[in-house]
Amino acid sequence: MPWPLIKQLHVAFALLTVCSFCLRGYWMLSRSPRLQASWSRWLPHVIDALLFATGLAMAIGLSISPLTHPWLAVKLLAIVVYIIIGSIALKRGRTRGQRVAALLLSLLVLIVIFAVALHHDPWAGLR
Repeated sequence: MPWPLIKQLHVAFALLTVCSFCLRGYWMLSRSPRLQASWSRWLPHVIDALLFATGLAMAIGLSISPLTHPWLAVKLLAIVVYIIIGSIALKRGRTRGQRVAALLLSLLVLIVIFAVALHHDPWAGLR
């Protein structure tokens, strides 16, 4: 698969995952039963798997590694933080206040992830 197509797919899946998270965050805030619908529980995992696959394909195709490119290491670490905090926001938070705080923090972490990815600078999202 050509490099520009892989990159476009990766960006598209990144935008889809953010839109999906924001929609599910809205449903959490509005206490919508849609948050518990079966498709809204499995579809984000499919999108995220495709996002991961295209990211891995780019890393392999460009011969880059988190061990040699600090921005990629920071991006991957921030993704793990986003997953943990996002999980608290959408299902593991015990109170509504905890969920709202986690949702806002998750969105901030997403900004860091996008800034680091766009600028290839491990400090891009923190300046």
